[in-house]
Amino acid sequence: MVKLIEVHNNRPMVSSLIVADKFNKNHADILKAVRNLDCSEGFRVSNFAESSFMNKQNREYECYMMSKDGFAFLCMGFTGKDAAAWKEKYINAFNRMEKQLLRKSNDLQWIAARSQLKAIRHEVTDTIKDFVEYAMGQGSKSASRYYCSITKMEYAALELLQFSEKVPDKFRDTLDSMQLAFLMTAEYVAKNAIQHGMDEGLHYKEIYILAKDSVYRNAETVRITTNAG
Repeated sequence: MVKLIEVHNNRPMVSSLIVADKFNKNHADILKAVRNLDCSEGFRVSNFAESSFMNKQNREYECYMMSKDGFAFLCMGFTGKDAAAWKEKYINAFNRMEKQLLRKSNDLQWIAARSQLKAIRHEVTDTIKDFVEYAMGQGSKSASRYYCSITKMEYAALELLQFSEKVPDKFRDTLDSMQLAFLMTAEYVAKNAIQHGMDEGLHYKEIYILAKDSVYRNAETVRITTNAG
């Protein structure tokens, strides 16, 4: 079965050959119609791409690949019940393909963001490890809790979870790409604040407060920016 829509240069497009077949037109007439479209050169370049195909005799012929907008511009003049039905099928096919490409793009972005966050988390964990030893050296009896409390503080600041809530298993895998990006920033902010506090020789409780204030200020900036957008 011939696909109505295919991906061409990362865009959903349709071949003039397929359009000619489905709309019961001579392909040469479709090519002529594309060349004679009364549209701007910018629109033509953006929505029509020269291509070619091989016939059954292995001879190469030219054709055009057209975007959803190019297809609509070309076919708006095609009339009749059958033409109307094919227009609807093509529009639906374009919409489905666009959703698939968007979903694929979002998946790739999420995978990249999740991978980056894991790498950053290793750095943060190393810093917290140093901080735990630092706090124990100052007499803390429960410094190991900072691994959990700093993480939950970041979630609470970004309003991903309440501080009192139990963190679900694989919670970070449930976050979207934007939330992962915000969390990456929060991790960096917390890490840098903790390291700065240790470098300055502050008391471990002061360092935690410094990290918390820094993370919450950053989260507030994120909310303001997001709301403004």
